[in-house]
Amino acid sequence: MFVDTSIIVEIFRDDKDSNKFQEIYEHIKDEPLFISIIQLAELSDWCLKNQINSEERVTRLKQIANVIPLNEKICFEAARLKHTMRKKSTSKFGLLDGIILASARSMNQRLLTTDNDFRSLSDAIVLQ
Repeated sequence: MFVDTSIIVEIFRDDKDSNKFQEIYEHIKDEPLFISIIQLAELSDWCLKNQINSEERVTRLKQIANVIPLNEKICFEAARLKHTMRKKSTSKFGLLDGIILASARSMNQRLLTTDNDFRSLSDAIVLQ
């Protein structure tokens, strides 16, 4: 399962006994997890904003998820996805969203997220 940064933040923010954590766990269980390398920057940004040690969190994340590198194919597909989604009136869909989705698709994985911008996609699971 490919996990969006919003899911990573929820995992680190919530107690393992919380309803949100349990909902996420129901979807990922024992599946291998994947993230894009670009998400290390997104997580670090969130950590800095919340005065959390980003290196420690990134190290923990890399212990539970496989980090997928960027390549030209993913980059071109990400740009195409951004423009396609924006034409469909998903005006907040950004290039980073496109990179994450293109990375998930390159691995034939579904994307688990809390971001409603992905709601119209059949290969995304959007949690509330």
